[in-house]
Amino acid sequence: MGVLVYTGKYTYSDTRSESTKKTVQVVQQLCEPFRGSHRTVYVDRFYSSVDLLKQLEDMQLYTTGTILSNRIPRSMTIAKSSREFKAMNRGDSVSHVLTYTTTKGERKQAGLVAWKDRNIVYCITNDTPTAPMDECKRRGQGGIVTIKRPQVITKYNRHMGGVDLADMRRLHCHSTIMGQNRWWLKLFFYLLDVGTSNALVLYNEAMNGKQEPYNIVDFKNKVVEALVGPVLVDDIPSDQSVAHCMTNISGAERQRCTYCSLKGKVARTRYMCKGCGVLYCCIGSGKTDKDCFASAHENEGIREICIRHYRMQQTNTRKDLLKKRR
Repeated sequence: MGVLVYTGKYTYSDTRSESTKKTVQVVQQLCEPFRGSHRTVYVDRFYSSVDLLKQLEDMQLYTTGTILSNRIPRSMTIAKSSREFKAMNRGDSVSHVLTYTTTKGERKQAGLVAWKDRNIVYCITNDTPTAPMDECKRRGQGGIVTIKRPQVITKYNRHMGGVDLADMRRLHCHSTIMGQNRWWLKLFFYLLDVGTSNALVLYNEAMNGKQEPYNIVDFKNKVVEALVGPVLVDDIPSDQSVAHCMTNISGAERQRCTYCSLKGKVARTRYMCKGCGVLYCCIGSGKTDKDCFASAHENEGIREICIRHYRMQQTNTRKDLLKKRR
């Protein structure tokens, strides 16, 4: 639907009443493009309240969501502390009709359901009937058991299950937000995590059983590999355009010979080939009697490998310097 970044007092539209709760204002503003569409908005218990039902009713939108027990009107006997719920078995449920007045003064009704799973789950809706029941499987002490469940809970789980899975992937599976203190970085990595989670769902659906579905960790590794990609280097200069001869880099510190580095050895030199732009050992450079310059230029393939290897070394050196500066 969209993203609303909280930036302080003036985050929400100036037309919002100051008495309206922030949780209601968030949902209102995100649902503004759908005003009058008669759609159903599914919200979790952090946002659900009778006030939200009233505001969305005025926008011609329906609401279904779980709700905190302390947001249930005191006149309702469907409270968690009621004795009747302490004696309930798993799968039992109680439903009530809640009558409320919209901001326009109209009398409306909503269904309020309390269903006992491991804990009491409260759900409020002005869209789905609360009476129909279906069944679901749960893990019990004796194994898998089948219990009854109100259809409004089933419908809520069907539409909110993806959101809960996305939160689980983002929060518990190697979130990139961890360790970030700057708000703009947190926002960037939050959007990156959400985008990656959505991409995982779309990718697994597109594969349609052609391969084993990815989990979030493996998928993130694939995304990283694709984003980093191979190191791109410039075209290697042609022998016809540049003369290959050694030149002394005066005033510079000795650096590793590229040809020796390819063979897993460490040798320092101040000499570079003008044509390749690569450091080589050569006869007379220091105490060595090796002529890596000649060895590399005897074979065109080896010379190209040396050039690519040297440029990769330079790229890695620049990356290390950037990390140190951060």
